Amino acid sequence: MRLINCSTLQLEEFIGTNIPRYAILSHTWGDEEVSFADFTSGQPTVRSGYQKIIFTCQQAIKDKIDYAWVDTCCIDKSSSAELSEAINSMFAWYQKSVRCYAYLSDVSEDNMDQDFPKSRWFTRGWTLQELLAPEAVTFYDQRWVDLGNREEHAEQISKITGIDKGALWQEPLYGINKFGSYCVATRMSWASTRQTTRAEDMAYCLLGLFSINMPLLYGEGDRAFRRLQEEIIRTIDDDSILAWGLSPENWNACPLGLVSSFERENSHQTTNVDFLARLPKDFAGCANLTRATVPSSLFTLTNTGLQIQLSLVPVFGRSEYYCHTNGDSDFAWVGLLGCSSASNGNFLGILLWPTGHTDDSSFKVVRQRNLYSTIVVGPRVAFGSVSRTLTIAGPNELQDTRFFDPVGDGGRIIVNECKAIRDFGYQLQSCSAWEYSRSGEPLGAYHPLWDSKAKILTTREFERCESVFEFSFETLSSSQRPKFTVFINRAGRGTVREGDVFSDDERLALGDILRNNDGPSFDKGRFYSKSDVLVYDHEERPFHVSVEVHTKMIGYHELVRVSVDALRDGFANEDHRWSCNCEKRIKAH
Repeated sequence: MRLINCSTLQLEEFIGTNIPRYAILSHTWGDEEVSFADFTSGQPTVRSGYQKIIFTCQQAIKDKIDYAWVDTCCIDKSSSAELSEAINSMFAWYQKSVRCYAYLSDVSEDNMDQDFPKSRWFTRGWTLQELLAPEAVTFYDQRWVDLGNREEHAEQISKITGIDKGALWQEPLYGINKFGSYCVATRMSWASTRQTTRAEDMAYCLLGLFSINMPLLYGEGDRAFRRLQEEIIRTIDDDSILAWGLSPENWNACPLGLVSSFERENSHQTTNVDFLARLPKDFAGCANLTRATVPSSLFTLTNTGLQIQLSLVPVFGRSEYYCHTNGDSDFAWVGLLGCSSASNGNFLGILLWPTGHTDDSSFKVVRQRNLYSTIVVGPRVAFGSVSRTLTIAGPNELQDTRFFDPVGDGGRIIVNECKAIRDFGYQLQSCSAWEYSRSGEPLGAYHPLWDSKAKILTTREFERCESVFEFSFETLSSSQRPKFTVFINRAGRGTVREGDVFSDDERLALGDILRNNDGPSFDKGRFYSKSDVLVYDHEERPFHVSVEVHTKMIGYHELVRVSVDALRDGFANEDHRWSCNCEKRIKAH
């Protein structure tokens, strides 16, 4: 650690525990700051910022302190290793200082009442730790006039910054982080209105506040703040780190209900989001939260997201507590957090949408937000919650997360015709598709890109609609044998009907049958349905036409195999089978 000898104005280096008493300067940087190179070259006086250093050393001598530390010139920023060590140690350096002099260059004693609340010093990221960490902080105006200490201005500072007065009044003990009594979300809220010149510093300036050390990677941008949160999760058992995006004005909106009417009315704007906040400003509404005495849930970071145990409350799409979700299922979950408000009995919850079967042991969800990311939950409904271990998808999984929907959302349907279907005298004539919405709007037919030679159907993406694909078969000759059509919906279910021309009413009825899961199902990945459609082989023996749908996940690929078989006496004739495969690719980002 380098310190300025206040008498000689020379830099001296100290190692280990052999560090003398020192004062420290807190200030906002200007254009003419004195660097380490300026100081060591013997030309610090050419910079206008040198005057602050003189003020600091003179004041330290008055306070009977022999040394001073100033961040502009006591760190060799040309050395990345030294810079990283300094930033990770800086909170402790402020804690161990005898005095901290906060120089407010935009405040005049003569206009104190107006200037003090508007000072730039209260808006910068690095000055947050300089306000909180030292044992003693004294403010000085632009002419180095004493404006009083932190305790004298504690109430006003609390109003300016949103920091609890207790955090300003309590006397810190080095080695004990007094801020641990405040939940993570509350501490994050203290930085929600602050700014830094470099995006990475918005995370690095908070390291000491959470007793975190991590390597510095300038150039990573906002990713640094995510790394900080990941380190906090590994170190602190406090799920309030998930409480970002809270609307403070809705705390008392639902004393008995699940979510406020305001949130329900605007819940149609739901989107998928990362489970962690992007920046400290996302915690702006969390200043008055309290953490549970005993952590309500333990969590672990994995390569796919956050594994956590939460109390879950189901939210049904058609219930009183309506929450719209991006899928065809009628429910989502609100995961209850352990943090709450000190002023009432309401809970906080995050909206979660399942991405697969909810009875799977590896229950996976994606976090969603509407107008807010964290909502208020009343005790009446929270009482009926069920504890569940689940994984919330991480940022790398969001682009790959899809609802269990094997055919929809775009992809390719590859049709493979075997010789047997031609032996029956049939061929695939055409492929088409149509869609309808739940609101009763008319059918919307469209023509996907169909390559008749390669037998490949390229589908498109759908929004808020259900879609059905039609595969029509006709005879190769001019015989009177019936034509038939295979219908497949987006959920990977199928059925067969005689004919190749259908009215809108018939299509709607078929769509309802598929959507309502009518017909036998052998297991989760297989659907089977036998029809009354008859086809005949070359000996004129009748066979029933059936459709069997298999679904399978291979990595990020959802595969659907649709087999249309000729059945006799309840058994499949393996010599007379054709199949088509639907391959849906989801790009990994």
